[in-house]
Amino acid sequence: MWNWLNNTDTGRAVRSYVVSFVTVILGLFIADGADIFAVSSTDLKAWLAAGLAAVLPVIITALNPNDPRYGIKNNA
Repeated sequence: MWNWLNNTDTGRAVRSYVVSFVTVILGLFIADGADIFAVSSTDLKAWLAAGLAAVLPVIITALNPNDPRYGIKNNA
């Protein structure tokens, strides 16, 4: 699994999605001062929305054929 995450274009993209998502959610959790046993559905909605917003730039990068990191390749 680690080999796939580190050595394939898809794996690197997935790793970037996960890292971005988890980092933002963890930051919001800490900044909010939330108690892990007192998480409400409102908190979860805010964290999910922020996590998805953090992943959006990585998705855009993956769809850009001029970006060589991963994603759609430019065959020209």
